[in-house]
Amino acid sequence: MVNNENDSKLFLAIDEIFGKHGHEELGINKVSAMSGVDKSYIYRKYSSLENLLEKYFEQKDYWSTKVDLLNKVISKNSPFSFNQLVKFYLHKQFDSILSDVHLQKLMLWSVTEENELMKKFIAKREEVGNHLFEIAQEQLKNTDIDFRAISAINVAAMYYLSLHASSNNGTFCGLNLNDKEDQDKIKNAVSFINDIFLNDSNNT
Repeated sequence: MVNNENDSKLFLAIDEIFGKHGHEELGINKVSAMSGVDKSYIYRKYSSLENLLEKYFEQKDYWSTKVDLLNKVISKNSPFSFNQLVKFYLHKQFDSILSDVHLQKLMLWSVTEENELMKKFIAKREEVGNHLFEIAQEQLKNTDIDFRAISAINVAAMYYLSLHASSNNGTFCGLNLNDKEDQDKIKNAVSFINDIFLNDSNNT
């Protein structure tokens, strides 16, 4: 969440630099100059550019933000079934990466380079996901379903297919991932898979 005008300016500058040039150009001098926010503010509030970027990427990352909301919804005894909520957020994850070039670049960076910032980013994502898995374990305790493994496959598929769609060739297994009809086929397939493992009869 952006707290004030300076943070808004900083995040917009990072948006611009990251979207056009990637992470290689994300230096503190360039962020400060483009945002009009003095470097002293960055050091005073965030201690380092890395900490600022961590906050920026945390609010951009689908898994860190939306799954955190999912945890809260489930905790409040949502009228929707666990299966319905999981399918909804998987579909939204697919749509979010398809439409957000910054999120695409972030995902690529997280799997192509090893550095402390990306380690923190991945650790945050895992931390958010753990609560969801604990809820799933309780709901599926009388079954042999490994929700963590199923989620790993589902989430990885959504990430990969979304990124593949943004490449020069958006065709995968004969599906045009940039075509709305074929995108809906992917979502329907995800729903089909989850219905097998997470239908309401398994949760009773």
